[in-house]
Amino acid sequence: MQRIICIWLPFLESERLARQNPELSQKPFVLVAREANRVFVSALSKSAGKMGFAADMSLVDVRAAAPDMLYHEMDPEEDVRCLRGLMRWASRFTPRVARGEGSNLYLDIAGASHLFGGERALLETIHAQLQAFGFTARLALADNQAVAWGFAHYGQNKSNITADILREASRDLSVEALQMSYASTTLCQRLGLKKIGTLLDLPRAALASRIGLEDLKQVDRFFGSAAEARQFARYRERLIEEKQFFDPLATSAGVEAALDELLGKLCVRLSQMQRGFRKASLWMDRVDHQSLSFSVLLMQPSIDITVLKRLFSRHFEQLDVGFGIDRMRLGADQVAPLSQRQLGLEESKKQNHDDNRNKLVNELSNMFGARQVRQFSPADSHIPEHTFTQRSALHLPSRPQSWNRPAVKRPIRLLKNPVSVLVCDGIYKAAPEQIFWHGRECRLTPLTGPERIEPNWWRQDPDWQNGSRDYWWVKTHFGALLWLYRVSHEEKTQWFVHGMGS
Repeated sequence: MQRIICIWLPFLESERLARQNPELSQKPFVLVAREANRVFVSALSKSAGKMGFAADMSLVDVRAAAPDMLYHEMDPEEDVRCLRGLMRWASRFTPRVARGEGSNLYLDIAGASHLFGGERALLETIHAQLQAFGFTARLALADNQAVAWGFAHYGQNKSNITADILREASRDLSVEALQMSYASTTLCQRLGLKKIGTLLDLPRAALASRIGLEDLKQVDRFFGSAAEARQFARYRERLIEEKQFFDPLATSAGVEAALDELLGKLCVRLSQMQRGFRKASLWMDRVDHQSLSFSVLLMQPSIDITVLKRLFSRHFEQLDVGFGIDRMRLGADQVAPLSQRQLGLEESKKQNHDDNRNKLVNELSNMFGARQVRQFSPADSHIPEHTFTQRSALHLPSRPQSWNRPAVKRPIRLLKNPVSVLVCDGIYKAAPEQIFWHGRECRLTPLTGPERIEPNWWRQDPDWQNGSRDYWWVKTHFGALLWLYRVSHEEKTQWFVHGMGS
């Protein structure tokens, strides 16, 4: 069972600004947004709200009523960054934290409240810490998010609602707490149904005819009769290091020196987590407000600064710093656990070979692209062209498989498209004596065959639409080994070269 805390921060935008500018904490002010030629109030401080001002008012009307009213521009990006910081802070109470619409956070504390002295003590702790941060917060705890949101916005602060008291406790709540559509909420208020209790007194059929089925489902979600879903994101540490420069970097050498410093800091953090880079990204902001970004990929997780610098240095050969770089950010987009185990003498030799291979794959993949460097993996099939798969060499399979020696001889080189070398009338069961290969006539000596291979009956493969194939190993008069197969169809036999051996 879920136990959800809803944290509503009604003055998040203004209190976030007041935290950055302490002189604003004792003054009324508003935050404005612009839409076409209109400048209107988007958020306001608590003291400005007490003066009678409200959101969506025109700035002209506000300044006419209070000429000394301070105003600042809204900064939605900073507000979102502040909310993300509060999500990281809230993850100390529970790993299941989610952000709702507006300035709302949700915490699922099921199984975690006893660590803080119980649900009531946890509510008090969260409220006290938010007050210490300078935020006004309204909290509510309930069995689902809809109830928690309703009581946080329209009920008593720090309400603790359980299923057995929900219907009685919600009777005096405003119908706005149900989060119905604007049309249904307005209609209920015009009909005098301003409290949830008055809605509950109506027959269900009469209620549905007034608010519609969709809003009736919303009422059911509030009282737990219908399911609701919200994805709780587990907090992950923000693996980014950044640096700003008072004197912009004007050369590639300066950029490389700054990258060396950022890599050092981030590698230290990753080593403490026993993790390494799989993908690293570098963002650079130029003085002229242009942005540059580069990414490097690694086959195995690594925190080797020398390797990472060498991969990034390829992007610096044609780097255009313009009038200078004034900010750099380095981020670990993908990380993976570092493998740490003691190796024996023979294993260390294999490890050195693997390390050299990994370095080669890293260099080639970042030079030509991850999709251009591929590796083969074995696949379980008796069809020759289906006995292997191709994948990017950077992405190792979760379960590495070893290549098994086939029971019968197979070609070293398998042609992607078999080449037709002879068409003759009649059905022949023996290998041909001569074929035309690469524009020349070749005399053949049969070695082994025939080996019959049947297609998969459960799969429609256009390459095998003519049925079974009979394969022979033959040797040409100039010494080449060819893997031939024949297909007979309507009194005609066609021969193909499918592979070559040694």
